Amino acid sequence: MTRRTVGAPLAVVLVSATLLFLPAAPAEAHAGLVSSTPAASSVLDTSPPLIALDFDENIDIPLTSIQLFDQDGTAITTGTPTEGADRSIVESTVPTIGEGTYAVVWRVSSADGHIVAGAFSFQIGTTSDVDADRLLDAVLNGARAEPAVGRSLGVARFAAFLGAALLLGGLFMVYMIDPGQTNVGWAARRLLWIGWLLLVAGSAANFGLLGANAQAGSVGDALDTSVWGRIADTRTGGLLVARLVIAIVLLLPALLTVAKRNRTWWRSLLPAVAILTVLTFSGAGHPSVEKHPLIWIGIDALHLAFVVLWMGSLAMMAVGGRDWLRDDDHTVAVRRFSRMATIGIPVIVVTGVIQAWKIGGGLSTLTETSWGRLLLAKGAVAVLLVTIGGASRWLLQNDGPSALRRTVVTEALLGIAVLGLAAGLVGSAPRVGEQSRIYTQSLTEAGVIVDVTITPGQVGGNEVHMVVTPAGGNLTATAELTARMTLPARDIPFVPVNIVAESPNHFTGNVTLPFAGDWTLEIVVSPQPSQSILLSSTVEIPDRNP
Repeated sequence: MTRRTVGAPLAVVLVSATLLFLPAAPAEAHAGLVSSTPAASSVLDTSPPLIALDFDENIDIPLTSIQLFDQDGTAITTGTPTEGADRSIVESTVPTIGEGTYAVVWRVSSADGHIVAGAFSFQIGTTSDVDADRLLDAVLNGARAEPAVGRSLGVARFAAFLGAALLLGGLFMVYMIDPGQTNVGWAARRLLWIGWLLLVAGSAANFGLLGANAQAGSVGDALDTSVWGRIADTRTGGLLVARLVIAIVLLLPALLTVAKRNRTWWRSLLPAVAILTVLTFSGAGHPSVEKHPLIWIGIDALHLAFVVLWMGSLAMMAVGGRDWLRDDDHTVAVRRFSRMATIGIPVIVVTGVIQAWKIGGGLSTLTETSWGRLLLAKGAVAVLLVTIGGASRWLLQNDGPSALRRTVVTEALLGIAVLGLAAGLVGSAPRVGEQSRIYTQSLTEAGVIVDVTITPGQVGGNEVHMVVTPAGGNLTATAELTARMTLPARDIPFVPVNIVAESPNHFTGNVTLPFAGDWTLEIVVSPQPSQSILLSSTVEIPDRNP
């Protein structure tokens, strides 16, 4: 193996090792609910005017749904969801409702195109005896998409990735042939058409299934045209439409006129169209919701572009006709591909490691999520590809293109596996662990019961709700209630909880918790001026960046 052949893998190893010791960036993921109005498990005196949901990233409003159910599981008509103070807040008006327990079920499309769902309960008045957990279980049964929808989305993403690789990578190989020297054989053209069909079919299926998932429906709901307009109004839906337009209006003519590839307009058009196609993938993925999204979309697009060129070129050489490895005119393209791979493989690995560090919150926690495990599997296959690629380059330099037949086929098959894993990464959340955990507990001491809810249970600001039931269940108003929290593991002194009496025995407040950990909550209740009762509990606050 030559010095130049060893250089690319060695550079990859060195850069990967360097990045491994960099500090982790904040982990990002699909949209997570930060807070709500009414707060989860809260007890209200009167009907709320609206339901407001505040998320940790921007939301695509057109596919958002907010449903309200009473304690019998009957749906209550609410207003059409609208944007709140900013794009991370969604609101829906609520009609006047009476005392009782209610369940809110929400489904939103986060800015990276993933459907996120959740539910919580709240109560009006203090007389309801409905089990809120059972109510939530009952209303959630009809609020989930069929499992086949998720599986079909994965297949559609894979088809689109594979189609883009076969088409764009194959066209790259055709582009590398000296113009006007050799006609493109039928086997090569057939592979290009297969790539185009997979790209169009996968993107169209992804578009329809996005609506089916948002509606918690079945695979058949992908054909529901009534929701297509709303899908197109989202970022992901708009990019899928753009990809279909590019494929039909620009890539189709390029395919039909591949015999005229020596024309200036054809050779100028193809690179621009390829870049636009790649951007429709990167613009709808995890990088699009990062801080400074243009930078991260650019890094992802660079990564994907070289992957597509590499995998598609290998497939073209493997099944696009034996001429690629025997004919003199075609071998010019093979040698140019080899030079591209020398640059492209380190770029693929380095940009992949950078994204793992940024999006996954560091390399040390990758084994803790499905996203991380898929990424590690993809990386393992990539290392194998790099190794075989080094052997292929050595064979090309010493024995010529005809010696590449077996290694090219092996690389192409491994490339398909990489694309399948990449499709799985798009549908998985990279976040490690929970960012919030609602605390709800009934504390009892000396016959006094205090129902406590702390939402959203996160590092930072939290809402506190407390309902006091005096000894014996009487309705005597509590004279006074105070609360405080401390974090013994960090020697944090007591942090006061700002409490306000909303009504007799119903208190609300707020507290800011600066660190994750097991906080100790202490509540002092004075059922009457001469009596004080201390209640305590442990409140676990998860880390934002585990």
